[in-house]
Amino acid sequence: MFLGALLTTAHLEADAASEDHCGSCRRCLDICPTRAFPAPYQLDARRCIAYLTIEHKGHIAHEFRAAIANRVFGCDDCLAVCPWNKFASAAREHRFAARAETADPPLATLITLDDAAFRARFAGTPVKRTGRDRFMRNVLIAAGNSGDRTLAPQAGALIGDASPLVRAMAVWAYRRLATEADIARAKAAHLTDESDPVVRAEWEAPCDDLRPATHQSPDLAPRTFKSEPDHRA
Repeated sequence: MFLGALLTTAHLEADAASEDHCGSCRRCLDICPTRAFPAPYQLDARRCIAYLTIEHKGHIAHEFRAAIANRVFGCDDCLAVCPWNKFASAAREHRFAARAETADPPLATLITLDDAAFRARFAGTPVKRTGRDRFMRNVLIAAGNSGDRTLAPQAGALIGDASPLVRAMAVWAYRRLATEADIARAKAAHLTDESDPVVRAEWEAPCDDLRPATHQSPDLAPRTFKSEPDHRA
């Protein structure tokens, strides 16, 4: 779904409020992984995965990380389950079509992107606007949720990243993926010199259990630019 705005100085008459076509349907409320709908027709953007992974510039609170699962750019589960969207048609504008390089690339590829590689890969896409640091924050959350221990070395390499936004989630992901011995060695090597209080707090936080995340897609591929709810969850 694309939203737009038209700015004008013209005086326009207000139109009538839209009719209620939802009835007793609660599909969007019930599918939301972070319970971002406190009531029908109300959305708390502070809990919305689309907002958190695209617009939010800071650290993502611990309470939302497991629910984010493998989503690294948006969510749209609420749109996917809406019965009215079965009448939607594909956009004819070719610029809206998914590109091959953005068709759910594996986490093992995304987690290695530096700033130059990020800009090159996502040039001309909405992803580039988010910036490499926020994107890597999201990728590391997905990696930590994946349970794929082969991603531990890549997460560990980002513990020394220049951005505290990336370092904090690198610590979180690494502690979920690495062995206890490797975590202890990494903590001894990095904690003393770490000046950012949020990153230090991630080192000192209680260890999370490596459990499957809510609404985790079964193939563990990042749900980056399209999202379909996992009805098997």
